[in-house]
Amino acid sequence: MSNKTAWEKAAEAQGTTDSERALARLARKAFLSLWSYPNVHSDEGRSSGKGDGKELVDLLVVFGNDVLLFSDKHCAFQSDVDIKVAWPRWYKRAIEKSARQLAGAENFLRRFPGRVFVDKSCQTKLPVELPNPSLARYFLIAVTRGGHEAAVRYFGAGSSGSLMLNSMLEGNAHHERPFEVGFPLKDRRFVHVLDEVTVDALLEELDTVPDLVDYLTCKERYFGANGVFMHVAGEEELLAQYMCTMENGRHTLPKVPPATGAVALLEGDWRFYRSSPQRAAKHEADQGSYMWDALIEYQASFVRAGTAVGLPEIPPETVDHERILRAIAAEPRLARRELACHFRFALSKSEPGKKFARMILSGDNMSRGYVFLTVPKPPNVDYQDYREMRSAALLAYCHGIKLRFPRVTEAIGIASEPFSEKVASQEFLYVDLTHEMSSEESAVWKGAMEELDVLQTPSKDVQYFGGRSHEFPMPFNFSGPKFYDYESGTPMNRAERRRMAKEARKEAKKVNKKKR
Repeated sequence: MSNKTAWEKAAEAQGTTDSERALARLARKAFLSLWSYPNVHSDEGRSSGKGDGKELVDLLVVFGNDVLLFSDKHCAFQSDVDIKVAWPRWYKRAIEKSARQLAGAENFLRRFPGRVFVDKSCQTKLPVELPNPSLARYFLIAVTRGGHEAAVRYFGAGSSGSLMLNSMLEGNAHHERPFEVGFPLKDRRFVHVLDEVTVDALLEELDTVPDLVDYLTCKERYFGANGVFMHVAGEEELLAQYMCTMENGRHTLPKVPPATGAVALLEGDWRFYRSSPQRAAKHEADQGSYMWDALIEYQASFVRAGTAVGLPEIPPETVDHERILRAIAAEPRLARRELACHFRFALSKSEPGKKFARMILSGDNMSRGYVFLTVPKPPNVDYQDYREMRSAALLAYCHGIKLRFPRVTEAIGIASEPFSEKVASQEFLYVDLTHEMSSEESAVWKGAMEELDVLQTPSKDVQYFGGRSHEFPMPFNFSGPKFYDYESGTPMNRAERRRMAKEARKEAKKVNKKKR
């Protein structure tokens, strides 16, 4: 008989088909296992507690207020049939059906968040809580497989074979444009349609929840711009532009000039970016950041098993272990690179009888503080007593950072033995510091800091770091998208939009010829 918890069993789910299993592996690497659940079901269709539930989505990612819904379908493309017949058939089965499934799943999850299960028999409820519908952001992602080879043949040699993006297409209008996708749902609810090429590219390039969510949000805003016709040679081309365009230290997409009627992103930028020395250097620098992912996954195993413990000063029933790890996992890849480097440095410091703390101010406005504390275990101290002492010191450091830097609104602390110790354990702590400390509270923490010798000699037992590092060793120099201007100031009625689309397609024929 298995002693595993329901949460542990849920984490072992792998999907039911080869393509679903591939998606689950890719997603868990990017989003980590505590927030990724393949093949979730609702209890619809069950009668008197019998029968199987209804599958909602092939993969569900719940990360705070962000919910990512994935549908994964592998449909064979009828290559022996005329493209005018084969494409609409494939589109209906692979894309349209997925879009409707995703929209239905979002509607159900918003209305019935307590009726979601990780098994088809509906015995195990979703271990993480779905966000309040008024705060939730849902992203619909349709992964469609099976049409890639047909697209390569249709577009011709040299093409990646990825689906093209066309903002003018909506509903049944897709039937006339082979391998182009716009808004599959008639109400223009955004669905991100990926294929064999682009799902791997996207989840490998943006392999954290915050990185991917930032991209999807930016894409929806960009692609759905009112009155502007967008024609993109493939999702990977949009991704290349996003990765190489920065504004105020964040990735974005190129600005559309005022009064522009259409934008075309041509093929070739992804090849340039993928093979660039800048990307190679970035990926090499990112390797150290996966220590951060491993740290989260290691602690997540205790959370799922129900063996994670809180600090002695905090009642166990009030500790939200998932929330603590989510705060750590909310960092994008670049931040993880820097944080992992600082944590490794703290672990390397070992001087008998002395603790070491490194404090980092993170975020655009330096509002989040990290404390990495390493304390060698004294030989004559019981291990439980040692951990309690270390936990108390970590708590004092996390409040002390607020006294030193009043703008800090949250603190995350991680305490451990240094590398030199034979045994290692960790404490994870999240402290909400949004409120202003009263004079009484400040006095309490100053007293605790003095008693525990915390931040009494800053120059010796703590080091502060802040600021933003560079993601790439050198900037990119893209020619950027091609913008088409159509009689600026003319009202954007339907006839005008059709004319714009026709003229833009003429301009894009060069690209299509390359693909064909």
